[in-house]
Amino acid sequence: MPRRNRPTREEQNALRRAFYERIDAGDMTIPEALRAMRAMTGLTQAEFAAHRGVSRRVIQDIERGTGNPTVDSLNSVAKLFGLRVGFVPIRRKEPAAPTSS
Repeated sequence: MPRRNRPTREEQNALRRAFYERIDAGDMTIPEALRAMRAMTGLTQAEFAAHRGVSRRVIQDIERGTGNPTVDSLNSVAKLFGLRVGFVPIRRKEPAAPTSS
C-alpha cells in the first residue's frame, strides 16, 4: 500500500484544532481519535505503531473498534498528543428527565 502524502503544516494545524475541539466537546470515539491522530501525522498504521511502541495490530484493531487495548497501549498512543486515558463523563444527546420528589 503506498504511503499517504503528509499534510502540510497548515493542514496539520487545522486538523489539530478540529481534533482538540472534538475532544473537548466529548464528541469523538477512541477509533475516531486514533484515525485523526494518524491523519495529523500522515503516517501509515505500521509507521504510527512503530513510532508509538505498539504493534500494528493494536493500531489496526483500535481503528476498527474491535480491539481491547490495554490502558498502557492507549496511553502510549495518546501521549504524543498530550492526552491520557481517564474517567470522563458520559455526555448524553438529550438531558435526563427530571425525577419528581
